[in-house]
Amino acid sequence: MQIIPGRKRNGIHSGALRTWGMLFVAAGVISRSVLQRSMLGMGAISGPQLLEIMSTDSAMSIATVALVLQVLEACAVPIFACLLVEGFKNTSDFKNYLLRVVGLALLSELPYNLAISGKLLDFSTRNPVFGIALGLIVLAFYKHYEGKSVQNIAIKTVVTLAAVLWVGMLDIEYGTPLVLVAAVLWAFRSNTLLANVAGATVSIVCSLSSLFMMAAPMGFLAVHSYNGEKGESNRTVDYLAYPVLLLGSFLASLVL
Repeated sequence: MQIIPGRKRNGIHSGALRTWGMLFVAAGVISRSVLQRSMLGMGAISGPQLLEIMSTDSAMSIATVALVLQVLEACAVPIFACLLVEGFKNTSDFKNYLLRVVGLALLSELPYNLAISGKLLDFSTRNPVFGIALGLIVLAFYKHYEGKSVQNIAIKTVVTLAAVLWVGMLDIEYGTPLVLVAAVLWAFRSNTLLANVAGATVSIVCSLSSLFMMAAPMGFLAVHSYNGEKGESNRTVDYLAYPVLLLGSFLASLVL
């Protein structure tokens, strides 16, 4: 793979970048599934009961750890937005790539419901892989209408807004930041430093809807270290890691 300007050969390859992203995702899933839902009983008890539990030192410690871990989860957004852009740039079969991502989103939905809400069916939110799928569709439109004519800019703007609206209607977790950060990274893909600065700025703007996104710019530290190389990876492991993580967290929540 050709190294684009701004990439360092002594940085990390996409496999290592994905590992960092999954570590941040794992932090958030463990926070919400094991610590918040199972150990603190958040969402399953009344407000006064929660306040009573929180008055104990052990509960305060668990709540603090849970908060820190959920903050770290936001750092995964720029990492997977970057991997999305890189995957789109280098795929030789867009339709197959999109089908794999959509398939992963569907496969992850039930485990996501179990891990986050403890219910097999929960229509209050969707897992973030759906946001990656929407981001991929947006990038396809960007590539098709690459020119800077008024018409092309208008089409890309409408497509971006439509994607954000779909995220809102489907309640896709981290969907809006994933789409917008991927869009910015694609727009400035020829200048790594500018892309990272713009992406971090968009992440901060997205914190208006979720304060956890204030931590997302830290994820660009890993993205900045990405050297543009693929490295060794196992596609099956890469795609199954997320649903397995969700199921593992749900099972752990049953025994704690």
